[in-house]
Amino acid sequence: MLYFIIKALHILSDFLLIGGMLINAFVIGMVPPTIRTGVISALRRYDRTVTTAALGGAWLFGLWLAFGYGFYTSGWFGFKFLIVIMLSALHGMQGAWMRRMEADPHLDPPAFVRAGLPIVLGSVVVIIALAVIKPF
Repeated sequence: MLYFIIKALHILSDFLLIGGMLINAFVIGMVPPTIRTGVISALRRYDRTVTTAALGGAWLFGLWLAFGYGFYTSGWFGFKFLIVIMLSALHGMQGAWMRRMEADPHLDPPAFVRAGLPIVLGSVVVIIALAVIKPF
């Protein structure tokens, strides 16, 4: 029973994290400089409270599942873990660039940060496939 509760909390945290990262990526890549400051100010509050807390929950419950139930020894988990580290780094870069763009709305982030939408969506597809199929 505890396994299913931890798994549900992990999945809930993942949904909130991915939703927040997609919103961040949209604002970073699509919002014009003329209205950036106001939009980013509101989004940064949401990112600090909801998305960052969801990132912590995803890590906490994910590691609990991995080490508590032995998934860390599987090959698919290692690959998933690398993608999760990349997504965590991308979230940190999104936060840093939103802070910079709030101060100077005419700054443009590097291509990796601007390409957040396809990176996040592609990563989610691969992570879900690895977790469900467990190919190796």
